[in-house]
Amino acid sequence: MRYCGIDVSAKPANQQLVTLHERRGADAQELVATFYEPGDVDAVARTVLGFGGEAVAAIDAPSGPRLDLLAAGLPLRMELGLPHGRYERMRVCDALLFRRRLPLYPVPSADQALSRWETWMAVGFELFAALDGLELFRPPAAGVHEAPVGDGALRLGRLCETYPDAVFCTLLGHRPSPKRTPWGLQQRIAALRLRGVVDDDGGLWHRTLDELDACAAAYAAYALAAGQGCWVGDAREGVIVLPTLGLAERYDRLPPPARSALSAPRRPPPSTR
Repeated sequence: MRYCGIDVSAKPANQQLVTLHERRGADAQELVATFYEPGDVDAVARTVLGFGGEAVAAIDAPSGPRLDLLAAGLPLRMELGLPHGRYERMRVCDALLFRRRLPLYPVPSADQALSRWETWMAVGFELFAALDGLELFRPPAAGVHEAPVGDGALRLGRLCETYPDAVFCTLLGHRPSPKRTPWGLQQRIAALRLRGVVDDDGGLWHRTLDELDACAAAYAAYALAAGQGCWVGDAREGVIVLPTLGLAERYDRLPPPARSALSAPRRPPPSTR
């Protein structure tokens, strides 16, 4: 089985693919990472589909536009306990993650043109269309908006949406430091390695941030296939798959490291006049 993760870029030739496959290690089962050179949508889709029925894929991008299921006055808002005036322009999956302190980019509605900064979403839509043969994972549960994927989830689709930042949060149990800081990078690499992900060429330390995000997406694909993940959202507009059986109520950052105060400015001596 090949568990494929794709990190989407607004640059057409910069789509990043990473795959995981299982290998029996000396002490336990390993998930061996294979990192591919960046390429365009067609090249990535051709590579994934080349694995045939062995491919399961997770993409770091929205699977479709917002359907305004949380617009003001709709009954789903009350069902989900959303406060008045908030989350009205979000997909259900985004709102349920956002209120857990897992913020996502807002997704435009179906009749709304994409702005320039949203170009990467259009690329994501292209990727989902190119991999449509895998069938998008859509849980059948009506009236349920988050649940474990369960055993045999692949019968409902071998392609899913995920969110690497939330993947790392669920693996760590808290929000890590920013990924461009040394500690944030180390936390993300440790989270993958502790789940058995191995990189035979440098132990993940030589990889780019895009490659690590794609690797996290591949781990979400593995969780879908292994029945070790959960989904959140509304199947009508798309759900997000994450590698945990249940989401925490919220994901906070750890307290910042201690820092000593600088010396206070000296005050002039009082006048003797």
